Amino acid sequence: MAKEIDFLELKSYIKALHCPIRWDIIDLLKDGPKSSEEIFNLLVINEGINKERINRKCNGNCKNKNKNDIKKPTLYYHLRELEAVGIIKIKTLKASEYKRAPEKVWKLNIEKLIINLKF
Repeated sequence: MAKEIDFLELKSYIKALHCPIRWDIIDLLKDGPKSSEEIFNLLVINEGINKERINRKCNGNCKNKNKNDIKKPTLYYHLRELEAVGIIKIKTLKASEYKRAPEKVWKLNIEKLIINLKF
């Protein structure tokens, strides 16, 4: 799905995309839906998919964090920020082990973002 935004909407997308971790989440979801746990494991345990960005710092609310330091609450924050502007969405809920709350499975909601600078 392509989404066209105008100049006034651009600020919310810049806020959502300011952090390198969020770009890595988008990269992970390009290959298909993944659960929050799968995303976490790929970012932390396997050092994500872009090793050259592994040590880049986030200048937002996750200040002084890199992917090696990321905790699950921080990951959920990033997922919610991407969801808030519609870049990703929940595809389904996956039954969790140990009788916990269902786990969210995320997918990309936008394949192309078009910025219309004339408004």
